[in-house]
Amino acid sequence: MPAVIDFCWKGGNTGFPVRAPPAIRRGDFVLSNTPVIMAYLGRQFGMMPGSLEDTTHVEQVLAVVTDAVAEGRLAFHPKDFYATHKIQVEESKPYIKQYGENRLPKYMRYWEALLDRNPDPQGFLIGSSIAVADLAVYHYMTAAEQHYKQYYDAIEAPRAKEHQMRIASRPRIQAYLNSNRCQPWDTDSMM
Repeated sequence: MPAVIDFCWKGGNTGFPVRAPPAIRRGDFVLSNTPVIMAYLGRQFGMMPGSLEDTTHVEQVLAVVTDAVAEGRLAFHPKDFYATHKIQVEESKPYIKQYGENRLPKYMRYWEALLDRNPDPQGFLIGSSIAVADLAVYHYMTAAEQHYKQYYDAIEAPRAKEHQMRIASRPRIQAYLNSNRCQPWDTDSMM
């Protein structure tokens, strides 16, 4: 944490200013904000579609995932967004229920619609190959399954849940999930 504080707020970063982590640095190039980093890395590693329209749709999905995670996290922190969930467990219960019953199904239906409307039969959200949007939605769904389990389990979203399993079973992702580098889920909400 001291290195993060130094880099983000105490002058350790001499490149483009960042507001908060996560951030990446490549030489003098510095970039922050999860969906922006994902889009950048997607371009670098061939995980963005070829057309401008499909690339823009991937960026749209990244923005929707950011909204979904922010809303999901907020439900665990209704009294103080920056404080631990442990000091606001009782206050959070109605918000967690509301998100689980009302918002989570809407996001899951959106993932279903993306999969249903993609004309390519490969089972990705946009286009014929995996994109950073697939990884972002996978991560969101796995977080939702962890933190909103009873609601997640009750939602009928077979294609989205199959997509989640398919992404998790990719060899490199599976290797990471089975490694000691993969940290357990935080109990403090959508993290």
